[in-house]
Amino acid sequence: MFSYDISDVLQKKLEKIGKKDKVLALNFYKKIQEIISRDEKSIDMYKNLKSPMNEYKRIHLTDNYILLFAVEKENKHIVFVDVKHWDDVYG
Repeated sequence: MFSYDISDVLQKKLEKIGKKDKVLALNFYKKIQEIISRDEKSIDMYKNLKSPMNEYKRIHLTDNYILLFAVEKENKHIVFVDVKHWDDVYG
């Protein structure tokens, strides 16, 4: 199991999301639990983004929103960086 932190940028977005969209907030919580429960091998199932954001992995929260996170395998630590719209990541 990994330890984790949530970036300040993401924390602010989550506060807004929690007020506006309870389903998305609940989905975010479930995805965090899913990700941190992985081990060092199974964490690689999440795809890395392409350059210039290739240090981040991603998982879809909904059809439109993607959660970006960075994995530090040696420290068994994950930093959840941001939630972005699909168009902003792949556009």
